[in-house]
Amino acid sequence: MKKHLILLAGENRLFIDSIKTILEREADFTVAGCVSCGVDAIRTARMVSPDVIVADQQMPDINLLQIVREVRLSLKTTRFLLLIKEETSELLTILSETKQVGIVQNSSDIAELISALRSVSHGESYINPGTISSLRMIPQEDREHEDPLAEITQREKEVLYWLARGLTNREISKTLILSEKTVKNHVSHILRKLDLADRTKAAALAWKEGLPMMPEEFFL
Repeated sequence: MKKHLILLAGENRLFIDSIKTILEREADFTVAGCVSCGVDAIRTARMVSPDVIVADQQMPDINLLQIVREVRLSLKTTRFLLLIKEETSELLTILSETKQVGIVQNSSDIAELISALRSVSHGESYINPGTISSLRMIPQEDREHEDPLAEITQREKEVLYWLARGLTNREISKTLILSEKTVKNHVSHILRKLDLADRTKAAALAWKEGLPMMPEEFFL
């Protein structure tokens, strides 16, 4: 029997450890690790390449949408099972961007959680019926949130992060150990791809999307 590699992520360590204990009793799952914040979820995912990331909606640093987007940059086949407390437009955005996702309430019984995880592990989708009804009630204008940063590369995103934090090209070059000319070229590419006139507008967009809210060490 194929064992599916699972990464567990959530701020409530007791809750996550409980899920870990339950999954370890199942013959078709192997828990690759447990992390308590979004940044660690992204880092660990890149190291272990899990089949599924089980992520709680409550994170102390970044949101689920940022986690899904960052993981999918390098891990195209990793799937997600999201444990949610409330339905938000963020979930609709995730569902519109990837089909490799399942959603259950974090109050669901363990039988449903295991069933949902098995479905997602085999490439199927799973959304709790009650959740579907609630998501349909979200106003249409709140549903539309395409990622405006989707076209820029990971390195360009790093440059944009430090640009938004107020660093000059010279300071960014020292931080990322790049030549100042290379940083200048990255900034030009960012402005062109985002169709923006200057770095001030680029910084404003980055803040609007929450990029500078990620911990500094994630971009070091």
